[in-house]
Amino acid sequence: MPSRRSPVVYVQRGGYEGTVFRNGFIALCRRAGVRGSDGRCPRLHDMRHSFAVGALLRWYEADADVQVELPRLAMYMGHVSIASTAYYLRLMPAVMQRASERFARSCAEIVAGGAP
Repeated sequence: MPSRRSPVVYVQRGGYEGTVFRNGFIALCRRAGVRGSDGRCPRLHDMRHSFAVGALLRWYEADADVQVELPRLAMYMGHVSIASTAYYLRLMPAVMQRASERFARSCAEIVAGGAP
């Protein structure tokens, strides 16, 4: 079993640059039988999107301040601004559910019809 420090993808020849890495990733997905509902292998940007959305969901579940965490995610992903990171955080059902649950908890009086 791989350790937590084992790389997800390792390209022996050519390093992690551009086409070599992408082709190695695609070959790995094909060998592992990883395909989307359309039959295609995922793209590397699909992995980045999954990572970003997963981080957002973990923050909601941990009741973290998402607005404080977003700049950290942007920096980790190498984005110049949060606007670039927002691309990965398109609202998805799981994210919308977590955000709605948090809103309902923090604004229960308003949601129930009582005004402060």
